[in-house]
Amino acid sequence: MSAEGQTIPDDIRDIAKATAEALIGRMCTTMDHSFGLQNEQQQRGLKTSMSQLVEHDIAPAMAKALHEERQRCASVARDATMMTGAPIQEMGDEVAAAVLSQPKAVKFWMVYGLGQRGSTYQHPSKSSARKEAKRLASLHPDIPFVVLAAVDAYRTDAPVMQRIKITKPDPADTFGDDGIPF
Repeated sequence: MSAEGQTIPDDIRDIAKATAEALIGRMCTTMDHSFGLQNEQQQRGLKTSMSQLVEHDIAPAMAKALHEERQRCASVARDATMMTGAPIQEMGDEVAAAVLSQPKAVKFWMVYGLGQRGSTYQHPSKSSARKEAKRLASLHPDIPFVVLAAVDAYRTDAPVMQRIKITKPDPADTFGDDGIPF
């Protein structure tokens, strides 16, 4: 089983299948009681249909979701380790929460004409930026147009405004005052 080209590990596949089978088993029992499936053939048909549902629909979807969650958790652990330098086992919930709350930037591409003023338009794809670079190059044959990709982003919080209390000078503290204002 694969999720968009990724092989899902056996342990995740087994957990998803067992969970889906337990769910379907419970549903079959409920349906037997609710609809009174007296006929053994009806019960067998229902269980066969539900087993196919588990095998082809529910278990693969659950496995994919579990696999994606495992990858997300691994990514959080990597990010936290990179931010703090400590292994994830040594970090508390506060660090993991801080990593999760970090702002995310979406990758974009820009076109820059060498020696020209910088563009501010952010292309959502590399192919869009290439197309624009070719278009601009055809309009301005002497200017090379470069496609730039966003690779890193940084941000700092604004400094915190603090009120500073002003006190009156102590008249007894006049040492070194030569009357020069600087």
